[in-house]
Amino acid sequence: MVFSRKKIVIKPEYQLRLALTFFISIIMYSLILGLIIFYPLYSALNAAATIEEQARISTMVLFLHQRVWLGFFAVAALAAVHVIFSSHRVVGPMYRFEKAVEELKNGNYGLRIRIRKRDEFKDMEVLLNGLAESLELKRNRSMQFHFDVRTRLETISALLEAEGAEYPEDVKRLTQGLINEINSRASTV
Repeated sequence: MVFSRKKIVIKPEYQLRLALTFFISIIMYSLILGLIIFYPLYSALNAAATIEEQARISTMVLFLHQRVWLGFFAVAALAAVHVIFSSHRVVGPMYRFEKAVEELKNGNYGLRIRIRKRDEFKDMEVLLNGLAESLELKRNRSMQFHFDVRTRLETISALLEAEGAEYPEDVKRLTQGLINEINSRASTV
């Protein structure tokens, strides 16, 4: 089964802020590039000796103004859109990991997560699934241990409450065995 996300913008506050940051950065870089392109032309325009030379340089400056700024804006907008799509491969898995950690905190140790093949953080998927498996195994062992202890305590209680109990050695042996098992479990935790 192929796992795919239905939404591109998973965490709008993060993804849109990231896109805006990239957009503004590219606009700033474009302004610097524009200064590098146009400053020499304006200097040449001011230094031009003839009107024909000024007209030629002015025509070139106007031609560049008509194309360069629109191009810079278009590149910035495309970069912002690209960031949203690119961040999808990072934000999606992180969102899934956050939800998985919440589930683990709530005791759902049977949880296993899958992220898409081309998403980032595949190693984190393995680690979280390993953690969930380990927690589930420990919970199951703990539940079995508690069940065994309860059963043994019920047996001891039944022996103590039985009329004419003649088995104090059995009660001592069962009690000591239970204490030993509890101590050995406590030292492995």
